[in-house]
Amino acid sequence: MIPKHTIDEIFETVKIEEVVGDFVTLKKRGVNLLGLCPFHNEKTPSFTVSPSKGIYKCFGCGEGGNSVSFLMDKEHYNYPEALKYLAKKYNIEVEEAEMTSEQTQTANEKDGLYIITSYANKFFMKSLLEQEGTSIGISYFKERGFTNDIMQKFELGYSPKMKNALCKDALKNSFSEEYLEKSGLAYRVNENEIVDRFKERVIFPIHSFSGRILGFGGRALNKNAKAKYQNSPESLIYNKSKVLYGIYFAKNAISKKDNCYIVEGYTDVIALHQKGIENVVSASGTSLTIDQIKLISRFTKNITILFDGDSAGIKASFRGVDMILKEGMNVKVVPFPENHDPDSYSKILSTEDFQLFLAKKSKDFITFKTSILYSESEEDPIKRVEIIKDIIQSIALIPDYLTRTEYCKICSKILDVKESILLRDIDQQRKKSTLSNSKQQVEKNINKKNNFSENNKIISSEKEIIRLLINYFNEEISFNDEVTTVGEFIIEELLSDNIKIQDKIHKLIFDKIQFLANSNEKISHKYFVNHEQTEISKFSIDMISNEHVISDNWVKKHKIYTGIEKNNLKKTAEKAILSLKLQHIEFNIQLIQNKMKSNTIESKEISLLKNLIEIKKQIAAKIGRGVL
Repeated sequence: MIPKHTIDEIFETVKIEEVVGDFVTLKKRGVNLLGLCPFHNEKTPSFTVSPSKGIYKCFGCGEGGNSVSFLMDKEHYNYPEALKYLAKKYNIEVEEAEMTSEQTQTANEKDGLYIITSYANKFFMKSLLEQEGTSIGISYFKERGFTNDIMQKFELGYSPKMKNALCKDALKNSFSEEYLEKSGLAYRVNENEIVDRFKERVIFPIHSFSGRILGFGGRALNKNAKAKYQNSPESLIYNKSKVLYGIYFAKNAISKKDNCYIVEGYTDVIALHQKGIENVVSASGTSLTIDQIKLISRFTKNITILFDGDSAGIKASFRGVDMILKEGMNVKVVPFPENHDPDSYSKILSTEDFQLFLAKKSKDFITFKTSILYSESEEDPIKRVEIIKDIIQSIALIPDYLTRTEYCKICSKILDVKESILLRDIDQQRKKSTLSNSKQQVEKNINKKNNFSENNKIISSEKEIIRLLINYFNEEISFNDEVTTVGEFIIEELLSDNIKIQDKIHKLIFDKIQFLANSNEKISHKYFVNHEQTEISKFSIDMISNEHVISDNWVKKHKIYTGIEKNNLKKTAEKAILSLKLQHIEFNIQLIQNKMKSNTIESKEISLLKNLIEIKKQIAAKIGRGVL
């Protein structure tokens, strides 16, 4: 745990232009620096670095952040890793803060598990090179066509036939039975005996995102084994729903190629690497999870699934692909010939031909699914209707409207159904899904007077309030010779009218601002830009980013004078407050008018309605919008 004073020192010392400059070529542009964005392909630079604000912002793809988030996004570090990288770069000593006894226990247990899995990995690799491992393990890998280099790269191993070979060696080297069991490397058969989980199996170590050993997959070579594959059970360091086999070796290639191949098994991943295709991962025989999809989305929005030549297996995967579509990812598929998988098919083609096969056979998923299902139902009207509904459900999951429209055009031709009918049914499906997911919340909004979370106008007005607080909290403004700050004025106005901030991220930041103000702490945009909570940091960077910076030369050389927001803060703050108040009043007016329509209005609310309409006129006039 890095203490706060060290984190503060890191942020005060680092220079964003130096950190980003290690990865991106930057050129001076006024007070800022400009370069080609490292997060998306572009020919015209839109990636801006602001040394004075300590942030970067791409006005092409929208990515933005500070020095820490840049390293997290570019190099895929976690928050502590990025801080330690910067500390090392600027020669800042990092002293870990003292943890609670519970944190210490958890950290120690995790460290212990990492140590023993690393030890086991070395044991398995060593066993592969010994007599038994060579004759059984290496023979198996050679049969699969794996070279020595690829075996070393993936750290493949072998667990001997002896039932406690690993346990015996580990105990001899002072490891405890407790950690052998907790790591899943061994299990207890009785009070006095524990045995190896992976005996007589070739070993595939499962690496974390950063390359640490989390667990293992073992393939049985004995025909009498109960299970062909045996995997480590879940532990404090291994959660299979959040891990992808091969991600450590694939992450850079996925970013570079802007595409991720997904295969079924360990050997498929390794076989593709041997063919020079490194942007490939496996869910290790299980269905893809949301966490795994989100992990891939950190590197690319494009996924290509390599299907075995098995019709039943392909259909079983359709549900998982629907999950990917729902996450806004682009999905393509490559079906392999019958009785072939990526591993086996890669062996009968040259490297060049195999790569050409993947490129030529790649199809978008919706078209592929439509063709597969439709071919089986062309002569059966009832089944055909079911297929059309199935396709509609898949397209309806796609968040982007234009993408949905394009798929409708394609599917309309294949299914011989009018495009307008598909679009109509997809729209109905999305509405039905939205209603199903938010029915309780919608009812709450109708019945609960003060629930404004669905009102976009209120949220937009709140956003402007938060923007002013982040940028100008300490700036002084005066009212009738009384001096106050923008922040104090806004907070006092909101509290006096009992206006609550509704949006989650807006409220999170507003509450922190209030806390800092009450504690007499200095409130600076840097506090929010450099905040450890990513959602606060990202939002704050958007609030202080300007795509266009006005040069001093406009005035000095060309005598062109522009309006600067900072010179009109009093007016800007007043207008922002009045706009938010107006939105709240309009919302309450609408609630009462809805009650009038349903004949559920009370007499006192009629009087309130008149007052609200009058206040609305006054506020609208003040902010220059006229009477609405």
